[in-house]
Amino acid sequence: MEQDICDVTLWLIEKHSLSRVHVWVDRHYTQIGREIAGVTVMTSPSHPARLSDAAHDAFLALGYTIEDTRADTYGHQFCDGHHSRHEIIQAYARIEDLLRLWRSQ
Repeated sequence: MEQDICDVTLWLIEKHSLSRVHVWVDRHYTQIGREIAGVTVMTSPSHPARLSDAAHDAFLALGYTIEDTRADTYGHQFCDGHHSRHEIIQAYARIEDLLRLWRSQ
């Protein structure tokens, strides 16, 4: 999951020309595998709701099930942001490809 969080973070930064953003993933204690409770984009300078929606779609495209049962949650650590330009391009391409496939279904 950590790699997916980083890839979605890097994709958002690149796609929206942001200097920095944090993608926060909540998970219920009973959830396992690719189950999460929610995705929120924090510290965004503008349009955080739109960016959270984009991150939500990216996690669905990555094969996650998102269901918030309102039970207790814990947050996954967000991406530290220390990545090479090559890693950023790889993450961007990965998420764009998966979104394209997911939307075509």
